[in-house]
Amino acid sequence: MELTAAPPLEAPVYVVGHISTLLVDEARDNRLLGVEIWYPAVSVTERTTYELFPGISFFAAAAQENAIVADGRHPLIIWSHGRTGMRHNYSLLCEALAARGYIVIASDHPGDTLFDWALGTHVNDITNDRNRIGDVRALIDCALGTGPELAPWLTEHVDESRIAVGGHSYGGLTALATVSELHEFVPDTRVHAAFLAQGYTRILPDEIFASTAVPVLMVVANQDKTTPPTTDAEKAWSLLSVREGRVGALSQRFDVDLAGHQASSDFGLYAELAPQVENLPDMLRMYLQSVVDDSPAEWITAWRTTVLRHVVLIDNFLKSV
Repeated sequence: MELTAAPPLEAPVYVVGHISTLLVDEARDNRLLGVEIWYPAVSVTERTTYELFPGISFFAAAAQENAIVADGRHPLIIWSHGRTGMRHNYSLLCEALAARGYIVIASDHPGDTLFDWALGTHVNDITNDRNRIGDVRALIDCALGTGPELAPWLTEHVDESRIAVGGHSYGGLTALATVSELHEFVPDTRVHAAFLAQGYTRILPDEIFASTAVPVLMVVANQDKTTPPTTDAEKAWSLLSVREGRVGALSQRFDVDLAGHQASSDFGLYAELAPQVENLPDMLRMYLQSVVDDSPAEWITAWRTTVLRHVVLIDNFLKSV
């Protein structure tokens, strides 16, 4: 069954190109990552279809499959999904960033996807941290030509001086960890900025913020029940904002009203589309309902506005640093 994501969040500056591919990381026991790439393009081809589950897919809002990439070098964003998430749960956000000129690469994090949690194959937090940081670094390697090829045109169109890592919830933790010291990892010096959307930070040691090497954007949802500001924003922001030099001076925090934990994701779209899906598995229907129940009442009609708000904040931040 094919559904549609409806119009893009805003009028695009660029056509949005898209490809799906696989990355086999031989350096990490052939770890297999499903990868999505969105990018500024110049041609309209065939609208992308995202398959969420077997038999359930939807047409992209804007993405065109295998479109010709726009000339020049473009800033790169590596995007990390939240716990129990998947790489294409943020298609509207990623498409909108690509429409503004960014190359956006997202992968699944095996061991912390919806299927892993449903099947009981999820990993512990420390293993998850290491896997996720390794995934991000592997994607940057590929984008810069020091890893396997994801797309034949990719390396020559990435602006190496403008690489950012961002993510939602646990993906926000991943973004911060990529530019800080955590476990055996040191900051990835190829990354010039990081951003967290409803970031999950409460389990991080205070020391990580002292090692954060680049400016950080924190987008906080005021009515978030999963990563509330009191547990996952206040301390992190207090430690980041007092840093001397470029990190503290250029880091930013914005609080978004009428927004819950899924304010940056496609879950508002899923909630709209679910009634059209016959025989939707009970597990998925209950999961979607739990997202709706944990979100502000206004979110179900205003979610496009909150996702676009994230796009604008991320774009403005990355242009400022």
